[in-house]
Amino acid sequence: MFPPVLYSLYTICMSLKRALAVNTGVQMAGKVVSTALGVGIIGLMTRMLGQTGFGAYATANAFLQIFALLLDLGMNVTQVAMLGEHAGDEKYERRITSAFFTLRLLLAIVVLGFLAPTVAFLFQYSLEIKIAIIALAGSFFFPTLNQVVMGAEQKHLKMHAAAFAENVGRVIVFVGLMYAQTASWTLVHIMWLITVGSFGNFFTNILFARKFADFSWNWDPAFWKTALSRSWPVGLSIAFGLLYFKADTIILSLFRSQAEVGIYGAAYRVLEILITIPFMYAGVLLPILAGAWAKKEKEKFTKLISASIDVMMIMLVPMIVGTWLLGTRIMTAVAGDDFASSGPILSILIVAIGAIYLNTVFSHAVVALDKQRNMIPVYAGTAIVALIGYFALIPPYGMWAAAYITVASEIIVGAGSLFVTRKLVTIGYKAKVTLASLGAAVVMAGGVWLVKNLWLPIPIVTAILIYSIAIFLFGGISKETLGDILNLKKRQPPLPPVTG
Repeated sequence: MFPPVLYSLYTICMSLKRALAVNTGVQMAGKVVSTALGVGIIGLMTRMLGQTGFGAYATANAFLQIFALLLDLGMNVTQVAMLGEHAGDEKYERRITSAFFTLRLLLAIVVLGFLAPTVAFLFQYSLEIKIAIIALAGSFFFPTLNQVVMGAEQKHLKMHAAAFAENVGRVIVFVGLMYAQTASWTLVHIMWLITVGSFGNFFTNILFARKFADFSWNWDPAFWKTALSRSWPVGLSIAFGLLYFKADTIILSLFRSQAEVGIYGAAYRVLEILITIPFMYAGVLLPILAGAWAKKEKEKFTKLISASIDVMMIMLVPMIVGTWLLGTRIMTAVAGDDFASSGPILSILIVAIGAIYLNTVFSHAVVALDKQRNMIPVYAGTAIVALIGYFALIPPYGMWAAAYITVASEIIVGAGSLFVTRKLVTIGYKAKVTLASLGAAVVMAGGVWLVKNLWLPIPIVTAILIYSIAIFLFGGISKETLGDILNLKKRQPPLPPVTG
């Protein structure tokens, strides 16, 4: 629910780091448009492809995501952390960005251009799915380069450019799908379209970012060795993480029908759209956390974590409750009547989304502390247990087993990252905002229940209004903060210099 989120973001900006909140607020505004486009894209694709066709897309997408996540090797968060640590050293910042860009380009050519298509043909997928994987590979190639660009934008607090570029890519895909409805496009055609949209996103982003960052060719093995020595624990954690985050769809595609994969994939696609919000926030937060820790500003560090937990709770509590009440209606409205069965799956997966929202704060705090190795046992243990569960339970229970195991895995990882963070630094979190969020969500649920069967926008707008008012009345948002927001146009203090 965006109004209270913006209020809380403004609270952070007034008390901690105004630039952080403003950039996150700009991203939120862009994310509203991007999410709407993403939902529209899902709706067009599900209606064009049906359960089986969308299942084939979900299979190809999950297959490539495994290679894309392996390709990351933890470099994205390491780049952002290093930029925060070396703030002000322009020469070294240029070296960081250009060296990471060159390394990612080389790895992307090898992994996505050669390895992924080769492995795909070893699987017992249909020829259409194998060709779709090749066509869709570009939609992961350009984003892996885009992560370096966005890392520079996060450091310089220029995330409005990233938000705009993301929308450019999605507009390309949305308009293309509108045309595809009249042109009898196949699954493979649509995969090529998604790749073109990804290129549009990357091209727009780098045009803007090259004004303040260097993306030229930089063969720098010495730097790569230093960077990878820091990033490999994150990369190993990601490798374990993808086993429980994406193996469910792959294993589902091997043992169950593509139609069932499509039903599960539609709900999962909504999950993937929603979890971009906390990672977007944490991406801006990370260089500031890293800079604060490098300067031994522990009080500032802990306040940023505590305030970030507040932001996440304000977002995730109404999201979970609202989805429990309206999940099936939302999925039917988004994907069509054929995907009504995705609603109950989404109502399960939404709990995993809540765990992911909180985990982004703690996991990025661990990276800022440069203690990534401490998380490896958590990810490894979770991955092993989840993988055993997938192979044992997906064949007989299908997508239900996949959904419940995903939720359990995210909760375990979230608890593990909280434990590791608390061992390293005192959080000192006060539950006032959390309790206010829970109370406001209960009131919201009562109001939504009365109108839940009316035209869908009515319960959604009702939820937003009730929750926004209730969380203010319960003290989750102070009168002073609300007054600041209402008078924001009258008094716009200048942004302070960003020092980390």
